[in-house]
Amino acid sequence: MNPKDTKILLIDDDEMILKSLITVFSAEGFQMLTARDGNEGLVQALNKEPNLIITDVEMDKADGMSVLHEIRKAGPWGEKVPVIILTNFDANDEVMKGIVADKPSLFLLKSKVNPVEILEKVKDLLSKEI
Repeated sequence: MNPKDTKILLIDDDEMILKSLITVFSAEGFQMLTARDGNEGLVQALNKEPNLIITDVEMDKADGMSVLHEIRKAGPWGEKVPVIILTNFDANDEVMKGIVADKPSLFLLKSKVNPVEILEKVKDLLSKEI
């Protein structure tokens, strides 16, 4: 998949995370969409149907679990779009157990990855989608 033809939606209420990811992904040529809360992210996802979504779990106005659940109900696109959960929750936490049913593509702990590592994970996921 050509980065210039690839839309990635970042949903996170942490401005520093958004800026760092936008910088790294834009340098690779990806088209970037951003949202600062779950409601805004869901609207953008459903209207623009990005090729991949990265979302935080804990946010105002709708959490990442709700966003992922609604995306998965959005027909063929929503069922297959790769979604990366970027969170501070450990995958063993009760909050994360509830999200597994909606089949996220990856769980990444914010404290254990940097923007370049996230970029590499995204490239790997997108290469499998071709």
